[in-house]
Amino acid sequence: MAEPYRIRPATAEDVGFLADVSLATAQGRLPADFDEVEWRAGFCDWTIETLAMTSVIELYDEPIGRLRIRRTPESIELCGIQLLPELQNRGIGTAVIRGLQAEAATTGVPLDLGVEKDNPNARRLYDRLGFAKIGESDTEHKLRWLDRKGTDVNDNLWGADTARRYDTPDVGMFAPEVLGPTVDRLAALAGEGRALEFAIGTGRVGVPLSERVSVTGIELSTAMIDQLRTKVDEETIPVVIGDMATTQVRGEFTLVYLVFNTISNLLTQAEQVECFRNAARHLTPGGHFVIELWVPELRRLPPGLPATVGVADPGYILLDTYDVLNQHVVSHHFHFDEDGGTEARLDRSPHRYIWPAELDLMAQLAGFELESRHADWSGAQFTADSPSHVSIYRLNH
Repeated sequence: MAEPYRIRPATAEDVGFLADVSLATAQGRLPADFDEVEWRAGFCDWTIETLAMTSVIELYDEPIGRLRIRRTPESIELCGIQLLPELQNRGIGTAVIRGLQAEAATTGVPLDLGVEKDNPNARRLYDRLGFAKIGESDTEHKLRWLDRKGTDVNDNLWGADTARRYDTPDVGMFAPEVLGPTVDRLAALAGEGRALEFAIGTGRVGVPLSERVSVTGIELSTAMIDQLRTKVDEETIPVVIGDMATTQVRGEFTLVYLVFNTISNLLTQAEQVECFRNAARHLTPGGHFVIELWVPELRRLPPGLPATVGVADPGYILLDTYDVLNQHVVSHHFHFDEDGGTEARLDRSPHRYIWPAELDLMAQLAGFELESRHADWSGAQFTADSPSHVSIYRLNH
């Protein structure tokens, strides 16, 4: 398992370090007449011009690497990843690339990169991670990774098709009686400060909350962001593309929040712990991290069977299948034609379920303490029979 790295946007103050790490990784491959002074001057000018696509990789709050990514509607291009030599071969680079593969699979686009022909170690890594050669130049091999499902976004969990169908105005989780108490509670916790939503999606909560406090979002799916942009612009709700466990946003916040079971989309305990740590990195002392999450329904499992039926409506059936050994559950969403047709649509979403006590331990590891836990956003008492909870954690000073 990789160590707990994080990725944050680069600033002008990082340019010197970015030059250092680039030089360190090029040792042994520099020409004999290499002029470091001239190279640094050119590198600094070029990096400032391309700062928007440049990030710094950190380990325990210390910079260890340089990451350059170009995102377009057609592809994600890894333009460069470099780690200090002493931090290589520890799984960090592989973890970063796997994160980009997950983003590419989610958004339904290929992940492209170029690897220098005189860097066989990097080529072996990319081969092992499933990249295939699609071309070459005089100095580079052009590689591409495709999700096994291909590039059809309809096959991906949070692609364009899901984004188009996600909003159900005034119904279900979009109903005023659900959203009203949610926004009221979050606005009160944010106070006069700023709020950050992990996995902001189409803005179900972020958009109404932004009418009362400043809201910023992190979101992995560009399709969901596109849907959000039909409601508000970048100035109203800035959004950084990335995953909620490692992506960092500039500035400090009094509130970070995760709604509607989203932390369970992280499929390992380590990633879920890193999500807490990422929340802590963004919060001012005494700030709050709020999580809305369902309680695992293992008590409803029939003896000897791995599945429960969560919903059985005329046009929709929800079936959850459990892997109790690994704390995994897959939700199978069957949508039927209510007019009697024979066609059905199946959507699946994998999750790692978390018990409330385990969630509290994750919080402690990141420097939080539980402030309150209720059964809903209105403050109903949480009991052994509550199907879900809203847990509010406070960051220790």
